[in-house]
Amino acid sequence: MGIQAQRKSVLKTVEDVMGYTQIPKENVFIHYNTTVLFAGEYLYYSLYCVNAKNDLLSTISKIAYVKLIDDKGESVFEHKIKLENGLGQGDFFIPVSIPSGNYKLIGYTQWMLNSIESDFFRGDVSIINPYQGDQSKILLTDPRKETSEEHTQNKIVSRNNFETKNNHPTLIKEKVYSKRSRVRFNIQKDQLLEGNYSISVRKTDNFRKAKLITTKDYFKLDSKSTMNAIRSIGDSIFLPEMRGELIYGRIIPKDSAFSVSQLNVGLSISGKTSDIKIVSTDNKGNFIMCLDQHHNEDRVMIEVQGEDKTNYTILIDNIPETDTGAMDFYSFKIKQKSLDEIIKRSIYNQIENSFYNLKPDTIQDSKLISSFYGKDYVSYDLDEYTRFSTLKETIVEVVEGVRIRKNKKRKEIFSIQKGHAGSTKSNYLPLVLIDGGIVQDHEDIINYDVRKVKNIRFIKDRYYIGTKAFDGILEIKTLKENYWEQLKEKDLIQFIDLKLLEKKRYYRQVYDGSNKNNRIPDYRLQLLWSPSFEIDREDMALEFYTSDIIGDFEFIIQGLTKNGNAVSITHYFKVE
Repeated sequence: MGIQAQRKSVLKTVEDVMGYTQIPKENVFIHYNTTVLFAGEYLYYSLYCVNAKNDLLSTISKIAYVKLIDDKGESVFEHKIKLENGLGQGDFFIPVSIPSGNYKLIGYTQWMLNSIESDFFRGDVSIINPYQGDQSKILLTDPRKETSEEHTQNKIVSRNNFETKNNHPTLIKEKVYSKRSRVRFNIQKDQLLEGNYSISVRKTDNFRKAKLITTKDYFKLDSKSTMNAIRSIGDSIFLPEMRGELIYGRIIPKDSAFSVSQLNVGLSISGKTSDIKIVSTDNKGNFIMCLDQHHNEDRVMIEVQGEDKTNYTILIDNIPETDTGAMDFYSFKIKQKSLDEIIKRSIYNQIENSFYNLKPDTIQDSKLISSFYGKDYVSYDLDEYTRFSTLKETIVEVVEGVRIRKNKKRKEIFSIQKGHAGSTKSNYLPLVLIDGGIVQDHEDIINYDVRKVKNIRFIKDRYYIGTKAFDGILEIKTLKENYWEQLKEKDLIQFIDLKLLEKKRYYRQVYDGSNKNNRIPDYRLQLLWSPSFEIDREDMALEFYTSDIIGDFEFIIQGLTKNGNAVSITHYFKVE
């Protein structure tokens, strides 16, 4: 799997090279909940992006990429997550379509692709899918190996318990709990320093599995340079996504006689709030756009601007890919005698998933983002006025300050009046939007059915976006905000999905006598997943409740202190 060179930018000057060398390298660590998952379970993860120069959480990149790949290098999922002060989080539900086998969890930023070596994060994940017939990749059939594997596993469990008992502060006081009981732990600064952590509480497995990488493991092994590979004038690099996601693309002429240099390309984001980007191409037709604000909308349109737009098509480059090369995958195997445990766990998962609607996770509310033109506009809510047949009639009869005139080519265009004496006719057109998308040919919507329109807004001020100037802004919102979905002529517009993985608040079961769900079965293996737990004062407390499952459970807390020190603590307790 090779790196996509088209996403690179050329260092053209000495200043470019100096700027490149002054930005430190980044490292990514991922704390995920387990290295063995069944179909029907969740992979949870918390991502830490670290400045390699000082080991503190990085403020360089605002976007990180997380993938799960199989042993052939094919992606199972690709997540794009927002980094807030170097922290991000996500999850993935393992569907029954994924076969049993060994996989790798990959994490990186685009800036990390400039490293001399592929030092992105990689962790082993093994998947058991009992709903598919072929288990050849994970089934251990030699009885002699089963005995050896079992002996090795017993030694591993004993060593883990010894290390936990002697080397870590005790955060959980009790060693044994009953079913559906509260587990509470208090944290003081003398036990755990100020910092950012993630916490997983999960039932232990009886399988011999890959070791979960800890923060201490990862940063101890990372003894490489704090800077990226040396580059010179003329070399190509991956730019850091310092303000937001970078979108790379290029325009392709339908005829070689058409120039691709210095053409305008516009991006429109429709939804609750509008956003517009306009950039120019280089002499090869390439362009880069930076999204400094993310609206998590999937209706994103990119189109060549101008009367010659029909002469071109647009290609958008995919997200940056790592050169994974030849990676060693953990050889996870299950024993024939594990069948009963696999059946039991699969039943637990099915029961839990059947009650998911009663115990749902929720999406964290996104920050409200204003439209790029602000709030200083004139607005007409058409429900308050007489409804005419077309948008043209409504502009003429209802909307004061906007009119329709003809240009030199005798085509009808919108015009926004300045509203002051001495104003002259401008050579600039207003920026016209419908449901957030740019309308280049005004005649496309002048006769639009106004019964489908909710409101009309306009601004009189001149606006500069990229290299283009506009005399005012006119925005039309339809009732269903689906104008572009209904558009038949879509071949000139590139529609892309820029959604970031949304942060969640994970459901926490509570048994306090008032919970209406107390009577439903509770077969949670994952008792707690807290992807972002910040310690910033003297005393802090967290609690969770055990389920109906008995056995040994593992409490793991991982993260970084404010001073950049790696922390990894593991405790074990029983539920009887």
